[in-house]
Amino acid sequence: MDVVRREVGAHRLFDRYVIVDWSAHSSPKRGRDSIWIAVVDGSGSVAHLSNPSTRHIAIEQIGRLLGDADERVLIGWDFSFGYPAPFASALTGRRGAAWSDVWRWFHDEVTDEANNANDRFIGARRLNQSLAAAGHGRPFWGFPGNMSISGVPRTRPQNYGSFDEFRLTEHRVRSHGHRPFSSWQLAYPGSVGSQMMLGMHWLMKVKGDDMWNRPIQIWPFETGIGPGSGVVPKGTVLCAEVWPSMFHIDRSRHEVTDAAQVLSVANHLAQVDLSGELEKWFDPALTDRERRVVLREEGWTLGVV
Repeated sequence: MDVVRREVGAHRLFDRYVIVDWSAHSSPKRGRDSIWIAVVDGSGSVAHLSNPSTRHIAIEQIGRLLGDADERVLIGWDFSFGYPAPFASALTGRRGAAWSDVWRWFHDEVTDEANNANDRFIGARRLNQSLAAAGHGRPFWGFPGNMSISGVPRTRPQNYGSFDEFRLTEHRVRSHGHRPFSSWQLAYPGSVGSQMMLGMHWLMKVKGDDMWNRPIQIWPFETGIGPGSGVVPKGTVLCAEVWPSMFHIDRSRHEVTDAAQVLSVANHLAQVDLSGELEKWFDPALTDRERRVVLREEGWTLGVV
C-alpha cells in the first residue's frame, strides 16, 4: 500500500503521520465504528494499520508507533479539541479560563476503565446541572439506546443558552458546504461529543504522565496559529484535530470504511506535506478577535483554511 515517496532534498514538516479514528464505546469493540489507527512513515509508505479494542490499548499502541526518537510526528485525532466560547469561563466560573482548564476537568472528573467502561454521561449531567445553575443553560444532549440520564435530554435543545451550537471552525466548514456535528451532541450516528470528552481526558493524561516519553504539543493552543506553527523540534509529537469527512476517502483501501478513512487521510497528509501545501493549513485566515478565541479555548480543525 504505497503512497507518496520522499524525494531527495524534499522539505517536510513531519517524518511520520498518524491518524486516529477515536471511539467512545463503553465496552471493548473492534471492526466498524471502533478505533482505527493508521501510520504513514517517512518513506511515504503505510507503516501500520491497527484496530485496538479499547482506548487504553490504543494509547499504548500509539506510544510504540512514534518512530525514532528524533522523528517529528503529526497525529490527527478525529474529535474536537474545544467547545464554543465562553464554555471555559462558564465551566470554571472565572474570566480568562482556557482550553487547559476544560481538558483538566475531563481528566479529573471523567473515568475511563481498561475495559472501556466510562461515566461520560454522568459527567455531562453534572456539567448541565452546573451550567444551568449559573444561568448558562443545558447544552449537552443525546444518549443512546434505552439509556436514561436525568439532566441530559435525549433530543436537541431549542437553544444552547450562553453558547453557540458551533465553534468558529465549524462555521467556516459549514460555509464551505459541509455539515459537521455539534460538540454538544453526545450520541447518534456521526456525533462527536462523547469522543471529545474521552479524547481530552486521554490527551491530558498522556501529557501529564509523560506516557509516550516524547515532547507533545497541542496545535494550536501551545504552538500558536499561523505561519510556522506547524514547525516543531525533532522528536516532537504534534497533536491536531482533523475532520476526515472533509477529505476524499478511497474506499478501496479497506473493506471497513473507518479503516479506509484513516489510511486515506494519512496518505493525504503525506502528500500535502511533500508538496508544501500542509504548511498553509496551519495558517487559516482569521481576524484578531477570532484568533484570540481560537487560541484561548475553541481550537481549530487542521485543513480548514
